[in-house]
Amino acid sequence: MAKPKRFHKAEDESQNKYLPLFMQSPNIKKNFIESNDETVSNFRRALPQILAVNIQNLLQFGYGMTQGFPTIAIPAIQSSAESSSITLNKEQISWLSSINLICMPLGCLFSGMFAQYLGKRRAMQLVNLPMLAAWLLFYSATCTEHMYLALCFVGIGGGLMEAAVITYVAEITDPKYRGMFSALATTCVSLGVFTQFLLGSLMHWRTVAIVSTVIPLFSIAMLCFVPESPVWLIRERRFLDAVKALQWLRGWVSEKTVETEFKQLYDELITQKSARKTVEDQVSSSVGHSLKKKLHMWHKRSFVVPFLLVLLTFFICHFSGKTPIRSYAVLIFATLKAPMDKNSATILLGISELLATILGAVFIHSTGKRPLVFTSMLGTGACISGIAIYTHSLDIRELTGIETVNASTSMLNNSILHNGMASQLSPVNVHSYLEWIPLLLVLLAAFFANLGIRMIPWVLIGEMFPAEIRRSASGFAGCMGYLFGFLANKMFLLMISVLTLPGTFAFYACVSFIGIIILYFIMPETEGCTLGEIEAHFSKKSDVNLLRKTKNDNSQNDDAKVIDYE
Repeated sequence: MAKPKRFHKAEDESQNKYLPLFMQSPNIKKNFIESNDETVSNFRRALPQILAVNIQNLLQFGYGMTQGFPTIAIPAIQSSAESSSITLNKEQISWLSSINLICMPLGCLFSGMFAQYLGKRRAMQLVNLPMLAAWLLFYSATCTEHMYLALCFVGIGGGLMEAAVITYVAEITDPKYRGMFSALATTCVSLGVFTQFLLGSLMHWRTVAIVSTVIPLFSIAMLCFVPESPVWLIRERRFLDAVKALQWLRGWVSEKTVETEFKQLYDELITQKSARKTVEDQVSSSVGHSLKKKLHMWHKRSFVVPFLLVLLTFFICHFSGKTPIRSYAVLIFATLKAPMDKNSATILLGISELLATILGAVFIHSTGKRPLVFTSMLGTGACISGIAIYTHSLDIRELTGIETVNASTSMLNNSILHNGMASQLSPVNVHSYLEWIPLLLVLLAAFFANLGIRMIPWVLIGEMFPAEIRRSASGFAGCMGYLFGFLANKMFLLMISVLTLPGTFAFYACVSFIGIIILYFIMPETEGCTLGEIEAHFSKKSDVNLLRKTKNDNSQNDDAKVIDYE
């Protein structure tokens, strides 16, 4: 009997190498110093999360640069005197402005499986490769088809990164910081677009493309220095790596300091899941039961309700006027006779969006999501209503110059305007001081939209879905979001032809106002909640009503239950 004892002891010691100290067998666990309590300042605890989130946001910044590149490339190609095989007509410009949006849903559908199989960090590193290929193709393009292919890479890469990027932020950050850090993604995209505008004003478009290759290369390198998601590591049963990741993310602390948080995650992802699996295995042991169980997750209330909520916020986001205003900015400013160069007004639009996303990221932690979203929608609706009243009072029924410029007019610069559009604009005869009213209303509408309702669907995606299907559900929801954006852009001109310009803006205003009423009754306050508390709310397993919850009601610091790992 002596040999079996030695065998089991050696086996235990071998297993202990892959476990944190507080999960090891008793003869080794006794060496774990229980009194090793650390006092960690708020700054020290937040700093590694700030570093990890901002390194991850290099992806968002790079994606924003790809979004801004056609804006500088298309007019530069059209106005270039150099002989080139790249020629653009109206139809080709339309494809260049939308082909990436068509490809992004395809990437979104596979982003969940991509992140689940490889892990969040490795998936984010690999997503940089299609972005790098796109920049190299832009630089070396000799025909329009090369530009199309590059934009396809952009769309697929942007879609593939959705699940990894969104869920990574939700899973590595403290609940009290999660909303603010998630909102920074929208800020980084806007910053990337604006940076591309600045580079385009200083360099040739091919030079901008080759300079932009620095971002994906830098992103790949920097992601080597941040940890993998602890949630993904626990689900893969890499417990020691998960504890090390938590130690890094919570301020480079000891194992004892993160023991409580690890136990809570272990309970949510392993213990409870194993208990449910045992019950289900007793009910059925058929071969097809595994597939049936996976499909059943997509029918549970904990998925269906938050998914419908995310879809609603996406619909309100795009059909409250935010997306068409950005895409058709030049035509809108020209039609409303803005008292400045139309492209200068478009740059002001970009600045207002960037400022709003920064303020939204700052205030979401102190105000919570609900007040920020309601303020955003109320301001957007009021400004859009003002535009509708203004255009109706001056009998402006359609966009001016639409017969000569197609739907991607937000990408046209002065050279295009001088080549035919400007001469066809019909002046609006109003006093000079009134000319500033529509410009201010459009800028304020963009500001309020980006303050809350634009970023909130992407924040909710990362925290509302159950852990078992969070990656795939996030990708699917992101796919639907891009489809809504595509429809909002494509339907804008059709809506004007049917409803007129004042009627279209009145519709957008109604979407905002009605959206406030609906979201007031169905959108929970998730700021400061743990992912487990949010899932419990949607599955009706929690006594806490998050619709009435304030930030101070959160009990996130309660001790997690003690779990026996033995």
